[in-house]
Amino acid sequence: MWTKSPKYRTSKMTIALFVLWSIYMHAQKAPTQKIEHVVVIGFDGLSPDGLKNADTPTFDKLIAEGASTMHARAVLPTSSSSNWASMIMGAGTEQHGITSNAWERDNFTLPAVTQSEEFLFPTIFKLVDTNFPNKEVGAIYHWGGFGRLFEKSAVDYDVNPESEDETAKVASEYIRSKKAKFTFVHFDHVDHAGHEYGHGTPHYYESVEKSDELLKEVMNAIEAAGISDRTLVIISADHGGLGKGHGGESLQEVEIPFIVWGPSVKKGHTILHPVYQYDNAATVAFALGLEIPHAWIGKPVKSAFKGFISNDVYPTLIQLQQPSILPKSEGYKKAGGLFNEKAEVIIENPNTEGETRYTTDGSFPTKSSERYLKPFQLTENSVVKSAIFKEGKIRSMVSEAYFRFNPKDTPKPVQYEVFYLEGLKFVPELKNKKADVSGHSFEIASDEIKDKIKANTAVRFTSQIQINEADTYTFFTRSDDGSKLFIDGELVVDNDGDHGVKENGGQMKLESGAHKLEVLWFNGGGDGWLDVFIESGKMAKQILPSSMLKK
Repeated sequence: MWTKSPKYRTSKMTIALFVLWSIYMHAQKAPTQKIEHVVVIGFDGLSPDGLKNADTPTFDKLIAEGASTMHARAVLPTSSSSNWASMIMGAGTEQHGITSNAWERDNFTLPAVTQSEEFLFPTIFKLVDTNFPNKEVGAIYHWGGFGRLFEKSAVDYDVNPESEDETAKVASEYIRSKKAKFTFVHFDHVDHAGHEYGHGTPHYYESVEKSDELLKEVMNAIEAAGISDRTLVIISADHGGLGKGHGGESLQEVEIPFIVWGPSVKKGHTILHPVYQYDNAATVAFALGLEIPHAWIGKPVKSAFKGFISNDVYPTLIQLQQPSILPKSEGYKKAGGLFNEKAEVIIENPNTEGETRYTTDGSFPTKSSERYLKPFQLTENSVVKSAIFKEGKIRSMVSEAYFRFNPKDTPKPVQYEVFYLEGLKFVPELKNKKADVSGHSFEIASDEIKDKIKANTAVRFTSQIQINEADTYTFFTRSDDGSKLFIDGELVVDNDGDHGVKENGGQMKLESGAHKLEVLWFNGGGDGWLDVFIESGKMAKQILPSSMLKK
């Protein structure tokens, strides 16, 4: 019987593989063929929590008709400039160099790794304009600071309206009249509500509901322009928030929504793999059939489109909600507090599943840690950590609470001096200045004197720290804006600059006895925050307890 030779079988297999590859490549390109326009709509400070708890029928409709994730991640720091830059530049702060809101083209620390204009990393605006020189490109942005982040030469329509309502009106008219190839719309009012009232407050949710109305207005304009069947819409945010601020590293600040709607987009699809801030620009480029610059690190979110399957073996890990330790944290204020003699600890599991385990010595909770069954009492300085476990595995973030104790009638060991100044960007020199307000507090923290803090306020805290055992100690300041910590006149922690809540630390070997402690802190604007932590080889990291301080 005649049989095919190995060479013939190999040739036929090669042809078959080529045919399959051709079909595959055709499927890979097909999703973008109907997309002629892209509109990116960004809401400053919009968190997944906001979409979950506010009444948002327009957002809900686009999620149902498109692809989305509520677990996309912003870049660090979670400041506006850094994240809007990453969104349009397809890169992180390490590449584009916009590391804070203080960045300007003539005032920066880290230069961009490459440039399209002087001192500016290439953006999606430049990429679209270069590839479609005869097509319209527009930017309508409520926050004026956004205007310094892109190449002016690449944009045909560049408008900074005064309000969110005017922004929606201008953007809608532009879309109807110009039918631009690429339009970027920025709304700033949600972030304002977060700063003024706090994230998760009724006022914050009201601002999210206002966003829904504005989004509907823009979507109606796309429909009225007759281009909805050829327009891809991407909706996202620069960051979330915690309390009245952002800039830190919590999930509340880092997680953002990412919604894709339009032709060739899967309907009602949940994006399971990780999505990052810089993937936004790459997705725009992919949708318009553009080659992504090598300098970009963002990847297009292809799994949002029909014909694309994500086989990623590392999907986004969806955590259970972490337990709440009472007294609860509020904004940047840690759970726990300062007590006289004893404190009752209550731990709540906000989930309908899992078991709660905890430690009281600052160690990381494990499946072998004490299981929480009922409230318990503490009588000495303790760091409580707790997490939710399921089937022997940790399934939530770890909650922390700091309990500190002072005997009743103990005098306040910290002196504070408050200075009202102008234009603060760094910790100012205070030696020859007279304080506007002074007094005493139990701890070196902003919370005790929050009623005295406003924009452009500097504070000097002084005390004596009592060291009972010689050791190398690590000190941390967690502040918004900058702070510095000195011991015996020597700078130990430098956390200076105009930034959101950020922690920085430094070490010093200390002999037993009393040492002069000084902390300088400033709040340039907004709410502001400061607390101080201490750690050693024999002491868990904890808020610096007032029991270690004396006048």
